Amino acid sequence: MAEIKTGDFVIPGDFLATAEEFVPGDGAYEEDGKIYSSCTGVVLVDVQTKHISVFSRTLGPPALKRDDVVVGRVEDVRDQSASVYIGVLRGREDRELPLPNMGSIHVSQVHTGYVEDMRRQFKPGDIVRARVMNARRAPVQLLTAGDDLGVIVAACSRCHTLLEREDSKLRCSECGNVEFRKLADDYRQGAI
Repeated sequence: MAEIKTGDFVIPGDFLATAEEFVPGDGAYEEDGKIYSSCTGVVLVDVQTKHISVFSRTLGPPALKRDDVVVGRVEDVRDQSASVYIGVLRGREDRELPLPNMGSIHVSQVHTGYVEDMRRQFKPGDIVRARVMNARRAPVQLLTAGDDLGVIVAACSRCHTLLEREDSKLRCSECGNVEFRKLADDYRQGAI
């Protein structure tokens, strides 16, 4: 494998370096200890700060950065985390995102307080609004601590009807099932 140097032209997915050597900068991401290009462009290797970046001359898909707000679908919920497929970046214009587009919400980032049961906060299929904590690693680290963040659309676990909000809980109008989630303050109000 040839060593990547400043000025090299790369495309998305090209291997740039190992995470032991460098930290991913703009236009780069880390996955399994390796750093890859997330866009087409020219490489900049900064040996002093140990950053490796890719700069594109064209306006391509947006790159996630800290404090960006994203909307995604919960794919899996485990004891300590929820996996989220990130669909769009919220902003002046909602934009689809390039790969990697998987995020993870750790149990410590769900609420400002203690969370005992992650499966009571999210269920697979929930649509969530989250803030990016760290976009330099895969999966992207997300948080939902905040009134405007959390589940914005959820379906009943039994019959898959959209759930209606009743104070801090959700109720199914079809089967009467009651469920709980980490809800955004504007749950099902159309503002995705």
